[in-house]
Amino acid sequence: MLRVASVLVLLAMPFPAFADRADADQCAQKLSGLALQTYQASIVRAQAGQTLRQAISAHLKPLVEASKISEDEAHKSGFSAAMCVRLVHRK
Repeated sequence: MLRVASVLVLLAMPFPAFADRADADQCAQKLSGLALQTYQASIVRAQAGQTLRQAISAHLKPLVEASKISEDEAHKSGFSAAMCVRLVHRK
């Protein structure tokens, strides 16, 4: 009986993470352009344990430093992407 209960507890653990990723992906369907690219680049980092800021900045900072996008574009796209990526960390 204890083994069965232990297995059920272990099987139940991953489901909230899948639900959170599904919610994040559903949110991201509303994104486009740079915000969507930022979401796609950041979601895996966020799931791996990086903070929201680390995950988003890792994608946008090199683009700003290379003058491919402005800081204003990075801020707007980063904020939009962060609203969806944050759902992964929801408890």
